[in-house]
Amino acid sequence: MRHNSIKNFGIVLSLYCLLILLTGCATLTSSREKEIEPLDVATLLRFKDVPAPVGFNVLDNESFAFQNKDTRVALLKYIGPKSADSVVAFYKDNMPLYDWNPINVIEYDRRVLTYENKYENCTVSVEPRGKNKSIVTISISPKSQPMSVEGYKESEKKSKK
Repeated sequence: MRHNSIKNFGIVLSLYCLLILLTGCATLTSSREKEIEPLDVATLLRFKDVPAPVGFNVLDNESFAFQNKDTRVALLKYIGPKSADSVVAFYKDNMPLYDWNPINVIEYDRRVLTYENKYENCTVSVEPRGKNKSIVTISISPKSQPMSVEGYKESEKKSKK
């Protein structure tokens, strides 16, 4: 009799553990599968045509910007309380609204998005910092003109003299 009650207890315990294991695994999702929270554009921007998500603050000691009537060059670094996935989605959605054309996207741990407009290139780098914090680095530079093979060969000859 005692042997049957131990056996029944073992079966019930095994079923209970199996039930907990199955329900626990069913509720786990990876960070990529979660719904990405849409972000709003901050009202105070460093440049009117380069958006930043609401809640992101410029790291002044790690940023610089130069602008005159002909050109601008900048390296702006922001930190904010949003996941890297949300920030990447923000830039994919918003940069075209500011007349930036996507060139390429590299997504791994650090995500790099490259854009261009008529006169400039813009690279947006997003790095996760902890569970729900990201660092965004935006670099802006004038477009360079491609050099022809002949022009490259001429510049090489001049530099060797």
